[in-house]
Amino acid sequence: MSLSADRTDFGAAQRARALADLMVLDTPDEQAFDDLVFVAAKACDVPIALITLLDTDRQWFKAKYGLEVCETEIEHSVCRIEIDQGDLLEIVDLTNDARTKRNPLVTGVRHFRAYAGAPLVLRSGAIVGRLCVIDTVPRPEGLSEMEKAMLQALARLASENLELRRIAKASERLTALQTALVEIGETIRSSHDTAEMASATAAIVGRTLSADRAGFGSVNEDVDTIDVETDWTAPGAVSIAGRHRLDEYGNLREPLVVGDPLVVWDALTDDRTLHNLESAMRVGVRSLVDMPVRDRGKTIAVFFVHSAHPRPWPAEEISFLRSAADRLEAGVARHRTEQQQLIVNGEIAHRLKNMLTMVQAIASQTLRSVTDREAVYAFERRLMALSAAHDALHQMSWTQADLQAVAATVIDAIGFSDRVDMSGPAVALGPRAALSFSLIVHELLTNACKYGALTSDDGHVSLSWDVEVGQDDDLLRVTWRERGGPPVVPPTHRGFGSKLINIGLVGTGGVDVRYEPAGLTADLHASMRHLVQG
Repeated sequence: MSLSADRTDFGAAQRARALADLMVLDTPDEQAFDDLVFVAAKACDVPIALITLLDTDRQWFKAKYGLEVCETEIEHSVCRIEIDQGDLLEIVDLTNDARTKRNPLVTGVRHFRAYAGAPLVLRSGAIVGRLCVIDTVPRPEGLSEMEKAMLQALARLASENLELRRIAKASERLTALQTALVEIGETIRSSHDTAEMASATAAIVGRTLSADRAGFGSVNEDVDTIDVETDWTAPGAVSIAGRHRLDEYGNLREPLVVGDPLVVWDALTDDRTLHNLESAMRVGVRSLVDMPVRDRGKTIAVFFVHSAHPRPWPAEEISFLRSAADRLEAGVARHRTEQQQLIVNGEIAHRLKNMLTMVQAIASQTLRSVTDREAVYAFERRLMALSAAHDALHQMSWTQADLQAVAATVIDAIGFSDRVDMSGPAVALGPRAALSFSLIVHELLTNACKYGALTSDDGHVSLSWDVEVGQDDDLLRVTWRERGGPPVVPPTHRGFGSKLINIGLVGTGGVDVRYEPAGLTADLHASMRHLVQG
């Protein structure tokens, strides 16, 4: 290949990337560009002026004066001649130039005869097209030096307007993509299963990128098949849910194996898809992005986006897809872990229930001859309190239990929930604190039933709590207050229950038990740092 051909190929590739970044192709008319072609036509005294952008298969007019069409085939473009040289191109008689004399725009009804075009050079150095003026009669003398200078100045203004437009549109696009990522995060958090996560994420991505299809699929260990559980499709597009071999759609496997995104702008011109193009065209895949999802150095899934038309994929869209894929995989992994943990927790809870039931049965048999039946009943009720705390912990996957839920479970088990008022903020207790608190509530409630407020029909109990914010650590304060019962007196001896209460929450903090005339009051406090630990 010649040096000239190499330069042309490089320029075409650079131009394609630059046009993708500009996000300007097929956009509506804009006054800033319309004004430039109007001034160019008047300054050069010609009937036609155009801002021409050179796409891969067409030349598209961002602005036009004196011409009604929006684009022509790239083969008919005069603007592409010597475009990569970056100089002003002037042809004073198109019918006498070997490069243009057979051009349909010259030989046909358009009757183009004279041409001059100044290159549109971006800040990056990429040349994306020309601002050109066209006459329908030859101009042997060509443009004057002043007209050439004005044409080049207007081309520089057009280039700068394209840059400013790109910056503004990129900012808007980034905002839209960031908004979509926030929506994806919220959707994943609120989804109940992995299929719902994948389907909702695919829909957000597909709509945000104006794609024809988007979806998520897991791949096998060799990354040669993909299982698409669900996908989102635009109206008219078909779903590809099911199992697929990646080699059915071309040479797509290699980048995914090493963790690189597979980006195809146009399947008709990409070497990786040409050998089996029919499969891709059958399901409407003209351009695509396959974003690998990695775990421990291996590709485990692919998030894909398809378009039925050729399209560039700007860097910000690739970054957006990677973030979306990462969020989805994290959500799927978290959900699977939670499901596995629920199974494990359920088995633990079942075994603990069986163990407590067995302990209760053994105790009943062993203590059958004990004459102090009240002590036996107290032991059995303490086992019930432990079981209630286990239930509360099981509901929170054995990580934390809500203080009110633990208290309510114990109180409901004994049967005085209608006479115990509870109030306080949500407080999470660790497993050890939950068990300790359940036993303390059980002892206080048992004593209230035997000696305190709940022995009277008019008696009631208030259980309240609050968290005091401290500089180094927060402090939980719990108050048990009985009212409406008989007068209470301090016990003459301290049994196990009294000792348990006075130990306090997880054996830390402080306990103040007062036998007041109105009824027993117990104040307990402990460090939140100790209460949330396992």
